[in-house]
Amino acid sequence: MDSYVSVPFRITNIGQTKDDNCLYMMLGSSSPGLLDTDHHEIIIDIEEHGKFQLQTQSYQRLYNMNEGSSQITRVTLADNSAFCYVPRPVVPQENSIFKNYNIFNLGENCKLIFSEIITCGRKNSELFTYGRKMFGEIFKFTYFQNMTEIYFRDKLILKDQIILEPQLIPVNTVTQLEQYTHQATLVYINTGLSLACDFIEKIFLLLEKEKDVSFGISETDANGLVLRVLGNGGEQLFNCFQKIQDLLWDQE
Repeated sequence: MDSYVSVPFRITNIGQTKDDNCLYMMLGSSSPGLLDTDHHEIIIDIEEHGKFQLQTQSYQRLYNMNEGSSQITRVTLADNSAFCYVPRPVVPQENSIFKNYNIFNLGENCKLIFSEIITCGRKNSELFTYGRKMFGEIFKFTYFQNMTEIYFRDKLILKDQIILEPQLIPVNTVTQLEQYTHQATLVYINTGLSLACDFIEKIFLLLEKEKDVSFGISETDANGLVLRVLGNGGEQLFNCFQKIQDLLWDQE
């Protein structure tokens, strides 16, 4: 494995005790989060027959901004490889502006597991504003955009985009998040022989035990599935996705 990082990133091997021929690494940062005008780029190339699972150390916080910040992640999977990335939730704080792009290019017989969890902000934090103590911060950010594109042999097979502007378009309406404060998406694509539809019922049975969530699962045309979940807690959704990750990752 070859790795190159610059400030503020660092990566750590966390799979020393595993014997499944997979690379497990954790992505950390010396920064408390993304600040105004920050622009991060992550590039990952997985060689043929490689298996790589990337984790994150903490929640990704987006701070008060004037111009905004962005992040782009590019992942290329060679034939017969697998990649899993289930990061911890994103916390867009008051006045934050963020654009995020995820681009995946898969070869033959590849497996991709990818997720994102978007919170409403510092929902359960004690805040001090102009000498006054306040509790919680819900949908105070300015702009949040997340776009994901997945290609199979350079052909686009899935595109997903989420744009939230809570100061312009209320998010608590029927067509938005209704009474929920968190939304999450998990994507599974398999360009091999394993049928993604075989996991839909298993995921449904796993999630129906959860309290105070709403979810839906869609089968894609390109042997994959997209899971949407609405809830009120980032940790609850993250724990759900970890269980689903284990279910999908362990299947060969």
